[in-house]
This record gives sequence, C-alpha cells and structure tokens, in this order.
Amino acid sequence: MSDKKQIVIKDACILFDLVDLNLLGDFFRLGFIALTTPQVIGEVTNETQWQEISKFVNSGQLQIDSEGEFAEVQKIYDQYPGLSIPDSSVLELALRKSAIIYSSDGSLRKISVKQRLTVRGILWIIEELHTKGFLGKEQAVDILNLYETINQRAPLKEIRNLITKILKED
Repeated sequence: MSDKKQIVIKDACILFDLVDLNLLGDFFRLGFIALTTPQVIGEVTNETQWQEISKFVNSGQLQIDSEGEFAEVQKIYDQYPGLSIPDSSVLELALRKSAIIYSSDGSLRKISVKQRLTVRGILWIIEELHTKGFLGKEQAVDILNLYETINQRAPLKEIRNLITKILKED
C-alpha cells in the first residue's frame, strides 16, 4: 500500500451520488487510490452515469479489483443476509486490502464497523473537498442542499449540521 494515498472502496450509491452532484472528478483530486469490484460496476445501468464513471475507469483512477474469490464473497453474503452480492464483494475487498469503505448503505456501514473497518460517506467527501479548497463555502452549501433533493435517503440532520459548520467558518 502506498504511503501517500489511502485505498478507498466505493459502493454504487456513492458513485451515483458523486456523478449526480457533479463531484466525481473532484473526488479523484483528493488523491486516493480508488478501488471497486466488478459486482459494483455491474450495478451501473444508467447510461449517463456509466459514461461519467467509465472515464475514470479508463484512466485508471477508478480501479476494478477482480482478485476477490467468489467463495469468500459468497461466505460474507451468507453470513450477513442484509447485504447484496455487490455489498459483499466490497466488504471482501475492504477486508482483504484493509481499506476504508465509502458507503451510504446502512447495513453495509453497520457490518463494516463491526468488522473494524473505517466507513465514510458522501458528507465526509464533500467536507474533505471543502477543507482541501476544492469547493468554496457557497459551492459546498449548494451541493449539500442539492444532495437533499437528489437522494431520498440523504441524512437531513447531518446535512444541516454540516451546512451550519461550514457557514460558521471565517
């Protein structure tokens, strides 16, 4: 593992949110090594989203890890009935690589934390982009407000708290 970059595992929901918020390119500016699985890529069925995501796959910024053993993925899937096969493949990859999981899925989050993995979500990404100077204060707040409208499962209380935090900055 590189000393300079963390390995980041993304699930399809995070990819979709980054595309819909027009943040996918900015995310890669954070300098993480981004990995996902073929099973997650298989969930990308919207042509517009795939066109955007495939740019980063083709450039190597989003790497598709095919080294996972299906038997291990199946074992995780059988052990945790709340997870899908793509979720199980992400968990297998994160465990194998000791990686951070980026997910907005509640079941995957709980199981990942139980497995002692670090879990981050879209709000952390937006905050990092703002902290690192890739998003200005107004732009970050606008994106957070947009996130509420494009994702029905967006955590409204956490969004409001982050907006308040950003607006209080000097």
